[in-house]
Amino acid sequence: MSSAPAAEHGDGSYAGSDQLSTMLSAAPTTSDAVPFPAEFPEVPGTALAGRYLPGTLDLEVGGDWYDVLPLDSERLLLVVGEVTARGLAGVAPIRQVRDVLRAAARDNCDPGAVLTRLNQAAVDGDGWAASVICLIFDPAGGELRYASAGHPPPLVISGAELRLLYDRALGPLIGALPTAAYEVRDDRLEVGDRLLLYTGGLVEQHGAGADLLGRVRVAAAEPAERLPDLLDAVARVVTERSGHDDVALLALEAVESSGFALRLPAEPTKLSLLRKRLERFLVAHRVGETDLFDLTVAVSEAAANAIEHPIDPREPVIEVEVSIRDRSVLVTVRDTGQWRESTDAGFRGRGLSLINALGELVVRRTPQGTELSLRRRLAD
Repeated sequence: MSSAPAAEHGDGSYAGSDQLSTMLSAAPTTSDAVPFPAEFPEVPGTALAGRYLPGTLDLEVGGDWYDVLPLDSERLLLVVGEVTARGLAGVAPIRQVRDVLRAAARDNCDPGAVLTRLNQAAVDGDGWAASVICLIFDPAGGELRYASAGHPPPLVISGAELRLLYDRALGPLIGALPTAAYEVRDDRLEVGDRLLLYTGGLVEQHGAGADLLGRVRVAAAEPAERLPDLLDAVARVVTERSGHDDVALLALEAVESSGFALRLPAEPTKLSLLRKRLERFLVAHRVGETDLFDLTVAVSEAAANAIEHPIDPREPVIEVEVSIRDRSVLVTVRDTGQWRESTDAGFRGRGLSLINALGELVVRRTPQGTELSLRRRLAD
């Protein structure tokens, strides 16, 4: 069997093209029937990526979907679910789910209240059922609140450590019980932590769930600079299987919000860590490819200078601060040594010229060390 193709969206989300188009062409109000958002809301402190993988061509399109909505401009409501109805029968519940989610976002509901509303809509509707995971993420403190209606547990990726968000069922399926109650739990994501949400098609295949989840864990543990790279690795677990069901994937990463400060040993080997943190921060703030490349080059050069060139540093460390205000990026790099003048060979000259060509450069010499500031206006 062959898999339906997937089309990439600008925000890193993916959707099956052929089957999905067939389903939507037969359904009214297509914007509410699409099983993924057209774009993700921009909330500082978060990076998001999603993918919708339709089942193999001889299977009908299923009722898997995901959505992300902003709450009070600071928090995010994330929902992933799987309606038991298939094909066009699964479209109407997705529309109904979207209506309930918008109302819940307006009313600032907690995850348990969101699932309660969905359950009531299912009970009062056409008797559909669904597994759903609902989370609210507050990037300011990394707080994560969630509730589940019979849904597989998300995977938390913290460096090389992986864990399931929960290890037992937290509530019945949506539509299963008229008066169902949904437990709300709390967790926390540190900067750099990732959360992978998915529907059952990722790990359920003829009783092989444990083995498939193990393969997902291995895929998620692969080095992935950006969230789409993580989804690439996980998607291979699906596409390598014949006769696979539909799968919806949603990934979230906790990143620095308006800025970050990094204190590093003055060692060239630490520059890769700085570049990684910088790229994640800039990508999360929707910085374009040209600005991203130029800033990475400029900051790497400034940090390399701070590592290699100070005279008699008091401490073998450098400090890097990065912030974004009013579409301008401000970078400050400090060392703890004295200024070394340029030589005829261009020592401490050519590097500064390169940095200056990529932004507005200011160099300050202080008794504590040298401070380099770079400001760059981002393209609109």
